[in-house]
Amino acid sequence: MKKLLSFAFVASLCLSLFATDIFNYVPLAGNIKNYTRTDYVIASKFGNYFRTPSVKIVKAFNNLGKEVESSELTPKDAIINRITSTYDAKGNVTEQSCFNADNELLWKNLIVYKNNLKSETSEYDAKNTLKAKIIYTYDGSKLVDETGYNGDGALVWKTIYKYNAEGLLETEFEYNDEGSLDMKYVYTYTNEGKTDSITTYNSYSHDVNQQIFRYGSNGLLTEITTYNADKVVCNRKVLKYDSANNVIKLSEYEVSEKFGSTSNDLVAQSDFTYQF
Repeated sequence: MKKLLSFAFVASLCLSLFATDIFNYVPLAGNIKNYTRTDYVIASKFGNYFRTPSVKIVKAFNNLGKEVESSELTPKDAIINRITSTYDAKGNVTEQSCFNADNELLWKNLIVYKNNLKSETSEYDAKNTLKAKIIYTYDGSKLVDETGYNGDGALVWKTIYKYNAEGLLETEFEYNDEGSLDMKYVYTYTNEGKTDSITTYNSYSHDVNQQIFRYGSNGLLTEITTYNADKVVCNRKVLKYDSANNVIKLSEYEVSEKFGSTSNDLVAQSDFTYQF
């Protein structure tokens, strides 16, 4: 849920966030060299679903399992952009650079650590001009505050984190530059410490929704079900796995009442393939 560095987000259009979120909840299994995610646009014709590839994301890892490159490609494998990551001896990412299809630098992030904890991230454009900076504050080893500034040093946003007695993230508050609350997230967990639910509050639209995480008997996440403010299901994200317990398909459905019954309409889908 963390805020993005604004310039990087606008300049690159790099990489969908949804798959990144999924792999926060479903760790990769095995010694994976790279994986390819293919996103599809879904269309319905005469009551049947048809899918057309829209974009590919390829992520490559080093022998320590650290992501070293993430590329966005067209369905025909033409490069759109790519992000490279550099790590220090302790395995901390210290630099990320985004390049376009002509291998021209779009932006780069430089990350500084103190006591092995991330202390600040600075974002520069292709001309090496500072565009944004994030300062991180900790209570012990727990991140409690992220503050984002623009290149002139003006406050742009702030995120505050609070934790439960077990040390797990319990509440996240995202604030605008003038101090008003933008978004609030409340997290609950299973007895095993896995994410059980995330409730989202939008202070401007006053929308409230809750994501419920459902797990199979093997402990793998199988579905994320979203409920609206009326506690009615409005969205489902369904995961399927291969024999190594890696996600191979992610399907998203919009749920609504149609023609006197509940309809689950497929609206997006992603396939994943792996190289070991």
